[in-house]
Amino acid sequence: MIDGLYKSVLRSAFGLSMGAIWQHMTVELLGSSIDYTDRVNLFFSLMKRLMLEGNIRLAHDGLFLIGTIQDQLDVLKEAWPKEPDEEALDGFGLWFITEAPVGVVWIDSDGEEFWT
Repeated sequence: MIDGLYKSVLRSAFGLSMGAIWQHMTVELLGSSIDYTDRVNLFFSLMKRLMLEGNIRLAHDGLFLIGTIQDQLDVLKEAWPKEPDEEALDGFGLWFITEAPVGVVWIDSDGEEFWT
């Protein structure tokens, strides 16, 4: 399941924001019995794989984060809403726009960066 989800999200969300990654993942999971906690864990697994495979990097204010991939993801995890309302993540995705401490930079096969 994770491989298919990963490939689908990579294809559909490439070049888009972190909120789009979350939303595209959520669309792929429609009809499944995955609860919010498991969905968050799956999101971080996808983010980690995207980073490990060189598809994305995390950045803030025009600078790439430093440290291990896990250290970088921990910055995001620490800020993640524990009990978000509908608008925060799934509705308008306001959390990704107003509260997320980092953004996504996509890296294509030629090394070109797409800042979101």
